[in-house]
Amino acid sequence: MNNKLFSTAVVVILSSCSVVAQKDPGSSTGIFKNLIGCWQGTLNYSGTMIRKPYSTNAELVIKQIGSSDAFEFLHIYTANRNENVADTITVSKDGKKLNDGIIKSKRSTSEGNVEIMTEVAGFDPDNNTTAVIRQTYTIGKDVYTYKKQVQPVGQHDWLDRQEFKYARKICRK
Repeated sequence: MNNKLFSTAVVVILSSCSVVAQKDPGSSTGIFKNLIGCWQGTLNYSGTMIRKPYSTNAELVIKQIGSSDAFEFLHIYTANRNENVADTITVSKDGKKLNDGIIKSKRSTSEGNVEIMTEVAGFDPDNNTTAVIRQTYTIGKDVYTYKKQVQPVGQHDWLDRQEFKYARKICRK
């Protein structure tokens, strides 16, 4: 009898607790497929080499390379089109890396976006030292941000280097 009472009490207590599961953000390749298209926004650079923050308008065109897990990012700097840059982001087959960066976290945000954070050992030319490079991608239906931070070896603080903020736009033919 005591066991039945105890079991009933446990069921009542557990059923009265509210548990909110975080929505699975999905596969990394699937998330990056959502970025395919055209974007418009700004690049903010805050490295120490130029001694002051720098901001410029930019456009971005993202395409999947064939049917692979690789995506081409063409950054078009509207103030100086001679400085356009093409990057490629490749999602590893197991979905645990972007390029060489290990995915440290992947979560859904309260705004309904997906945030992916990677870290990789690298070099910070602004401090002329080795550093951990952190890249954070925030991907939504109509917003995309990319933030690069560095943590020089032996330091605890993260230093902002670049941040791209984009809004989706209609592609011109």
